[in-house]
Amino acid sequence: MKNRWMTWLVLSLMVGSMAHAQKSSRRPARATPPKFQANEFSGVFFPDPVAQLQGSPSARPAVAANETSNTSDEMASGSDSGTDVWKQLISGATLEDLVKESKSRLDEVITTPAKFAGGGYAECRKEFTLLASLMTIISQYPEEIRWKASAPYARTIFARLAANCKVGTQPVYNEAKQRQQDLKDLLKGTKLNGTAEDMAWSDVADRGPMMELLEWSLRENLAPGVSSEDNFRDSQEDLTKYAELVAAFGQVLQQEGMTDADDEDYTELAKGMMVATKDVIKAVKTNDAELARSAVGRLDQSCNKCHETYR
Repeated sequence: MKNRWMTWLVLSLMVGSMAHAQKSSRRPARATPPKFQANEFSGVFFPDPVAQLQGSPSARPAVAANETSNTSDEMASGSDSGTDVWKQLISGATLEDLVKESKSRLDEVITTPAKFAGGGYAECRKEFTLLASLMTIISQYPEEIRWKASAPYARTIFARLAANCKVGTQPVYNEAKQRQQDLKDLLKGTKLNGTAEDMAWSDVADRGPMMELLEWSLRENLAPGVSSEDNFRDSQEDLTKYAELVAAFGQVLQQEGMTDADDEDYTELAKGMMVATKDVIKAVKTNDAELARSAVGRLDQSCNKCHETYR
């Protein structure tokens, strides 16, 4: 009797354990999937996101490290008014560095009326042409970069001063001091407020100071940077920066309304200059000093050919 009772007890415990195990392994209750009405999210998401992308993906094949570009067809045409083309030619970091460096040079010449009248005004004309051009590019840049909100107004006041800096009179010096303060405020992060005027590239970048800036970029920055293996190794950041500046200026020179922009020979020289700068940048990326020297040499030839015909 006792043995039967013990057997019954053991069986009962086993059955209870099995039932408990089955109960514990049951899947938990799930929330009911939501149901959406047709067109519920119309206007919230794009029906075709790809169609909203701007520009076209690059389809250019990779180029060997020792292969140089030999055609100007790879470059953007001079008729492009800006937007994506600027991102292809010059980086936001380069634009920022060039603005900061220009401010440092201006601080050395906008000091006294006498120094300004003694030649400082000519340097101001060149620097403010550079700044007005950079601000125009920034205003047209296809993505948000520093100073973009202030760029249209800054372009207006910098271009106006550049046009006035053909003389070193006291009123022009006073205007230069005001623009110097505006530039200081801009670099400190203050937004410049004012009415921006519609300006053609020919109003922003007079060819005289533009040619001086190209000459300065080549003779004082690019050429010294490729004069030796050591200089090439130590100057790679500057080589990229000034190659990008020259490429951007090559694009500016082809813009509608610029002097000789409708001359096919002139635009071919500008495009050849831009191709050479692309090879300078590629040489830096591949650490190819010989390619850099060759590219700067071709850039020099383009500049010389242009000077022989166009003034």
